[in-house]
Amino acid sequence: MGVNQFVMAYRADHEKIRALLPGDFESLRPVLRINVEIISDGPAESRVRIEFNTPVAARGKRGWLNLKTWETPGTKITYQILDQHVGEKTPGSETAVKGHTTAFQTDFLEIEYTGVGLAGGCPAENDNDGCFYSDGGEYVFVASEPINACKEYCDCRFTWTDPFMEAMKIEREEILGAYKVTFNR
Repeated sequence: MGVNQFVMAYRADHEKIRALLPGDFESLRPVLRINVEIISDGPAESRVRIEFNTPVAARGKRGWLNLKTWETPGTKITYQILDQHVGEKTPGSETAVKGHTTAFQTDFLEIEYTGVGLAGGCPAENDNDGCFYSDGGEYVFVASEPINACKEYCDCRFTWTDPFMEAMKIEREEILGAYKVTFNR
C-alpha cells in the first residue's frame, strides 16, 4: 500500500507530558508528535490515520508511546492539497518558490504541512526501537519500520480546536521540525 506520511514534533511542558504516561513508562524528552498518514489501499480506496505520541522508555525498549489514534472512517478527517506560491527575492534574481500545502481538518485538530523544497532525512533517533500501541488496556510494542525514501522538510501550523482529553491540553512551546515522505508499506 502507498503511504503519504506527514510528521511534526513540538516541545511541551515535560511535567504535563509525564502526567499522561502509564506507570511503567518513562518520558525521554519533553516532546509530543503528530503523525498523519494518507494510506492508499488501492486505486480508489484511501484512509487517513492520525497518531499522537511521545518518546518513552519501557520494558527494555525505547521509542514512541502512542497516546491516541484516530482513523477514517470512524473519525471524520478531511484533507486537501493546495498549491501555494510564495514570492521570494534573492540577490541578483527574482524567483517564485512553489510549495505544496496539505491541510487536514477534524473536529479536534487543524494542521497544515507546507513543503519548503529541501530534502533530507529524519532527525537522528538513536533511541527509536518502535512504538507502543494500546490494545484493550495493554500496550503492544511494534518495531519501527525503516523508511528510506527522501523526506521533504515542511513548515507546519496546527491548532487543537477541541482537545480530546482535558489532560492533553498541553500548550506547545516550540515546533521542533516537520517533514513529509511518500513510501510503500
